[in-house]
Amino acid sequence: MGKNKDYSGQNKILILTGGDIDQSFLKSLIDQVNYSLVFAVDRGLLAADKLKIEPDYILGDFDSVPEDILLKYRTMSIPIISFPKMKDKTDTQIAFEKAIEHNAKVIDLVGATGSRMDHTMANMDLLMLGLEWGISASILDPNNKIYLKKESFVIRKDDQHGDFISLLPFSFQVKELVLKGFKYPLDGIVLTAGSSLGISNELIEDQASVEFEEGILAVFETRD
Repeated sequence: MGKNKDYSGQNKILILTGGDIDQSFLKSLIDQVNYSLVFAVDRGLLAADKLKIEPDYILGDFDSVPEDILLKYRTMSIPIISFPKMKDKTDTQIAFEKAIEHNAKVIDLVGATGSRMDHTMANMDLLMLGLEWGISASILDPNNKIYLKKESFVIRKDDQHGDFISLLPFSFQVKELVLKGFKYPLDGIVLTAGSSLGISNELIEDQASVEFEEGILAVFETRD
């Protein structure tokens, strides 16, 4: 990212964490989005190093980072925040809270999905912190964009991450759910945990609306 970053407009923070990171996808994201800060979390430092992305903060217990890579960054003027392996929060949660301290308006997490589904679910739970603080927080990988919503919103076709939209209740129920502009519209239903009704919908208009009166939705913009 270099030192000449543009801090104007929204404060956008990218967190690179220890799950699967597709190098081509990450490079494309970095090229498209002008991030204010980049946090490299534990094994996420390896992805940053491969693409020569200079992080603004390096965090973690570093149990997954080769010592020579860590030594390389210790010689640079980049803050490195170390934590013990035995702790009550994941490295990713610590980084997310650090982003909140930096008044983030947007937080994108890359490397938050992978083979460990427990970590993926824990990272989805972190999106609740975004809701609580009024931050637009998303988990991104080549096939998915995942975020939470607690009030009605719109999705624009030209801004979609993939062709499909799936909606799942993150709270036990989402009440009075109305979908307009979708291939499969809904009219004031109650979406309850355990239902797959909201899976694999598609936009049929340039802009579609998701309206509801109560609850929290997990939104997945996906591609095969």
